[in-house]
Amino acid sequence: MTSCISTKLRTFLGEPIGEKCVAFVDGVDKDLAVRLIESGFEKAYVLLGQFLLMHKKEDDFQMWLMLAFGATRREAQKICICLREWCSTFI
Repeated sequence: MTSCISTKLRTFLGEPIGEKCVAFVDGVDKDLAVRLIESGFEKAYVLLGQFLLMHKKEDDFQMWLMLAFGATRREAQKICICLREWCSTFI
């Protein structure tokens, strides 16, 4: 991971996932958060679970985010980095 990380990512990686809303995941903006929540991904741990179910295959996970929720490529990449780094820190 680069030394220049966003405040949102630093905050997310600073503690266990707990009951955080999906909006706390780096890369998830307000509009994407609404779409995720409406589809049952209201908690960050649910999105993390999907990432793990997809065997942390980042390309597949990013494509799923873009096709299922209309995430941009940049959003999907940032979400993937966030979840990957969280796994590296806590799992």
